[in-house]
Amino acid sequence: MQNDNIFVLVLTLEQYQNTTLLSQPICGRTMTQWVAAATAPFKTKNVVVSSEDDIITLFKNNLTNSTFTVITYADMPLLTTQDILDAVDYCFHKGVPALKLPRGWVFNTELVAQSETFPVNDFTAANQESYMVAFNNVQIAKIRQVMQARINEQHLKNGVTLIDPSHTYIDADVQIDKAVTIEPNAHLIGKTAVHSGTVILDGCHITDAIIGQNCEVGPYAHIRPNCSIGNNCRVGNYVEIKRSRIGDGTKVAHMTYVGDSTIGKNCNIGCGVIFCNYNGKSKSNCLVGDHTFIGSNSCLIAPVQIGDHAYIAAGTVITDELPARALGISRARQAIKEHYVTE
Repeated sequence: MQNDNIFVLVLTLEQYQNTTLLSQPICGRTMTQWVAAATAPFKTKNVVVSSEDDIITLFKNNLTNSTFTVITYADMPLLTTQDILDAVDYCFHKGVPALKLPRGWVFNTELVAQSETFPVNDFTAANQESYMVAFNNVQIAKIRQVMQARINEQHLKNGVTLIDPSHTYIDADVQIDKAVTIEPNAHLIGKTAVHSGTVILDGCHITDAIIGQNCEVGPYAHIRPNCSIGNNCRVGNYVEIKRSRIGDGTKVAHMTYVGDSTIGKNCNIGCGVIFCNYNGKSKSNCLVGDHTFIGSNSCLIAPVQIGDHAYIAAGTVITDELPARALGISRARQAIKEHYVTE
């Protein structure tokens, strides 16, 4: 059956008009977006109706020249394009004028339009879960579980290793290469992309970011939108990166904040380093060259530039440009006062 022979009438119950139900997020898309994706290959019309409206009247008020008319609902985000095609194919091969779906209808447009009465066959769907209705938060939670299981299963089939699929949360538009491993409680959100050979450890939260090949991220790393992590990088535990680019081979091992910055390749960022990007009014950038070493507990006060092969001693606060191959150190000398503690 050609898609242009199918017309889909999507009904939105008027009781939803002043609610946020249809905009509830389900694995990165709203219900409206899920239904739009399922019906996108067909000619489609959206109509607001009351629960009292007669289906046959709605059908006849929205006639087209398509061979088949499918009536479905905007509160069924699990319905897929294949579900629609399966129902239409059944109606076509059985030669029946009308099918009653678990929720919705399929009509042979010409036969039903010209008849006052006609037989109706029941259709048993292969995927009954596709017809689940999201009429409250309890149902939405159940639908979200089914949708997440579908997404995760597809990634598994594509060669991604999910250690515990039931506790792995991946949005619909996330792209993951094969040979990626993801541990439990990871959240991959929005349009995140993860490339081959990378391991995402337990508890990471990654949103709208690009992770390169052969990286290790986590555990409990937070990578925020507009970040790009190069190949062969290490982003360790309790690291937060926001709107930054990390070059190939760079290690940001643990408990560090990188914001609004560009870090070159093969750098080492020590524990507790803070890229201080906000002065209370505006954000500024830090630019760190290649092969740079930044010691633990250092602060870079943006805007500032660090040259290639530079070293920053632990505990240093950098406020001025540091030339290539230079050592930056700014801390008070240690003072020792003997016999300070007396009995």
